[in-house]
Amino acid sequence: MLKKPIALFLLTLSFLGCSKNESDDSPKTPEEEVLSDAKEILSFKINIDNEDYTAAIRNDSIFYTFPSTTDLTALAPIITYSELADIDPASEETVDFTSPVKYTVTAEDESQKEYTAVLDKSDPENEITLVTFENSGSYSTGFHGQNPSDIDTLYYTFTFADITDLTAQIEVSEGATLEPDPAGITDYSSPVKYTVTGADGSTNEILVLAKNRPLQEVRIDGFVSSEFADVPLGGDITFEVNELTPYRDSIQVRLFSDLESFDLEVKSINEETNEITATLPDSYINNRFALEVSIASENTDESDGFRLLKGKSNFTRVVTPYNDGNPIPVEKAIWPGHIFDLFVYIKDDAVDDHEFFLLKGGVYYELIKKDEYNTSITSGVRVEMPELPNVLPAEGTDFKLVIRNADGDEVFDLVNSEGNKIEVVFAKEPVVNSISTTSVRKDGTFNILGENLFNGPVIGYANSNFLRERSNVLLSDGMGNYLYVYSEEVDANGNLIVDLSSRQYMPTGTYNVAYSSNYTIYPLEYIGYSITITQLPSEHPTLEVAESKLYSDSNATSAKQILLTFNEDIGDYTIKRIVTGKNENVVVENYFTYPTTVLTGALSNEDYALTVNDRDGYVVVEDNGVEYKIYFTMQLED
Repeated sequence: MLKKPIALFLLTLSFLGCSKNESDDSPKTPEEEVLSDAKEILSFKINIDNEDYTAAIRNDSIFYTFPSTTDLTALAPIITYSELADIDPASEETVDFTSPVKYTVTAEDESQKEYTAVLDKSDPENEITLVTFENSGSYSTGFHGQNPSDIDTLYYTFTFADITDLTAQIEVSEGATLEPDPAGITDYSSPVKYTVTGADGSTNEILVLAKNRPLQEVRIDGFVSSEFADVPLGGDITFEVNELTPYRDSIQVRLFSDLESFDLEVKSINEETNEITATLPDSYINNRFALEVSIASENTDESDGFRLLKGKSNFTRVVTPYNDGNPIPVEKAIWPGHIFDLFVYIKDDAVDDHEFFLLKGGVYYELIKKDEYNTSITSGVRVEMPELPNVLPAEGTDFKLVIRNADGDEVFDLVNSEGNKIEVVFAKEPVVNSISTTSVRKDGTFNILGENLFNGPVIGYANSNFLRERSNVLLSDGMGNYLYVYSEEVDANGNLIVDLSSRQYMPTGTYNVAYSSNYTIYPLEYIGYSITITQLPSEHPTLEVAESKLYSDSNATSAKQILLTFNEDIGDYTIKRIVTGKNENVVVENYFTYPTTVLTGALSNEDYALTVNDRDGYVVVEDNGVEYKIYFTMQLED
């Protein structure tokens, strides 16, 4: 019954084949069966103590890491693989995996693929996993991003801590134990060896070491002089440093001046801004202060100076004035009139709230406070010595300076910039008794005799209003001519020495003498004595001018001419020139000579005007090649 359908099917195939290629005469075969080439491991599981572990399959490798306590010698993995394939070793077959094991999967078409199963176990769990310290200082972990199993020494670095007094909390691998107990150890300045024993009995030795991070050299930011000027007594000051520790107790702040020192309480620190806040003392002497900050042993810095002015008034010195740029420390305070600058630190710079005195023997002598005090120094008050009291105290260096305000008096030694006590002396009124002579040559000296004729030394520019460098001597001829001679020299008896040679221009004549000391408070006054100034002697051994005349411009025969008469015949001498006039400005080289006289021609109007006002002169005579000056003073002839 089935043969006809089969025959009909074959006939149809034959017809279709002939219709495609009637010339294809190749023999026909029935279709062949295709076999599977699938040979993949799809999963690899191991069951241990009812817990499944699924290995990873990558390409032709199988991986899994079991806990360190796992026994790898007899495992029976449950393997799923391609359908129609076979595997060797078989699924659930017990295998020793202490070494890699090869699995071969054979497909239906007999092709094969090899897999390598690498099953191992983790290292023994005997590690330190965490260390913490009961300390507020920051520290860095000893792991530094590494696997703890690769580290045998753990370093912990603190900002600043007492590493000999630390309490550690240490955690280890699960199931492991630690020896010794950290609770009994505090000193980590040297490595501490801990032994971690894993659950499998394996051991691991790990060193734990603490150290302090090296601190930078501490630096305090610069201050200006008024940095803390408004901070009251006992108030807080805040300043910044470049380096700070988190331990307030380790930070020390000292406030100091040249007079006193205070250890300040550190009130707070700011680790973010590196700022320290400290508390000023409740009392101090106003001064220029500085801060010393220590953040660790021998890590110290000092600040710039600054003023504190809320405490007690303070005087340090009398300021050194300068004379022509040269410093002249004040050695004497001259009473009255002396003006000088006190270098002081006074409360709130309130000059008007203070009074200043000299003190001796319980008596206070108030200094005159000037309206304009010296602002060129840090703190200063310009004062003037007062008028002389009716009863003068003894001069000396034992005077005290007193600064008084509403809080009371502060008493100081009166010292200069070199620390030496200043002598207080009186500008006593000069007394003139007489002069040493009534006649003196124009290059000579004479003395004014008396007491208190010159006082010194000169103190400096600030005192020029009351103390000159020299005493003044005025010579007046009664005809409107005045000549000043200055003196700063006294002899052993205190008499003033007047040296006429100090003047370039000194005509002869008779003069009334006026005098004033170098104290400006005592005016120039005539002393009731006169002195005659005479001409210089001839330089020649024998030749002199016996008589000299200047004929006036109204003379009928010799107007404006000079006539010199010598004491001997001048025929053997050569007359070189005649010099006269103020400051020797008139030089005459044209003249007539006679056996004992010389007559010039008429002087020019200018030379005559110079000569008539100063009739001193000299004639230059040459004798055997040597020039001599023969001095004269002319009489005016109408």
